[in-house]
Amino acid sequence: MNTPYTIILGAEGELGKALAREVARKGCNLLLISTTFIDLQRFAIGLQLKHEVQVQAIKLDLSNQEDIQRLTGRIRDQYELRALINNITCDWSTGENKCVSELAMDDFQTRFRGAALFTMNLLPQMKELSSSFIQHIIPFPFRREHFSTELQHSVARMYAFTKELEEQLKNSGVSVSMVHPAPIKSIIQKMENIGRIFEEDLQTLAPGFIAMKAINGMLRGDHLIIPGLRNKIQFYLNRHATSWFRKAEESLDSGLQPSM
Repeated sequence: MNTPYTIILGAEGELGKALAREVARKGCNLLLISTTFIDLQRFAIGLQLKHEVQVQAIKLDLSNQEDIQRLTGRIRDQYELRALINNITCDWSTGENKCVSELAMDDFQTRFRGAALFTMNLLPQMKELSSSFIQHIIPFPFRREHFSTELQHSVARMYAFTKELEEQLKNSGVSVSMVHPAPIKSIIQKMENIGRIFEEDLQTLAPGFIAMKAINGMLRGDHLIIPGLRNKIQFYLNRHATSWFRKAEESLDSGLQPSM
């Protein structure tokens, strides 16, 4: 009770687990929330034994509003929440050899609405603390054609939601950050094997390196985190190619309280 915890929402993929390892190394307790049927219990026990922190694995159906209300109510009652890392937009499952979103029983829009409701339910508690953190992991969009139509909408909505949170919370103790992880090495290799080739000049990075940069940047209070110098340069050189990613915000009916 009253021990600081970090929540990773969407911890079942390769990057999600890397983020969990990095948080555990820093001595923070964890709530690992799986948004698919992947079981995180064994992984949670391993982290707990290795790093001597408290780790719980929880499954959550993001399409079920009652389940979200019940879980967030329990979290408010039982835990002091220091950080919420949202990694539901897209991740890779090593065990299943496919994108985590492909394993989910619901679509991208449902996952976004559920994640937004989850965040808003916990926000009042986080605002009461002297300092807390919200971080959104959002895929790196150099080319629109790299994403399915559903993922385009989900990414754009998550971007808009992050910017709204940042604006609302700028005078509070809650720091909001956004991570563009760029191509993850293992994911790119899988995509190349099925004929989807990304630009050669993009630097692919290991999940552990991305997680380290994401967590350290979050703790520093950075708002935009792009791991890897070459990826950061490419991002700013190609901003015109990602205009759809930012302009989508203007067309969204995106109040902070998501409609279910």
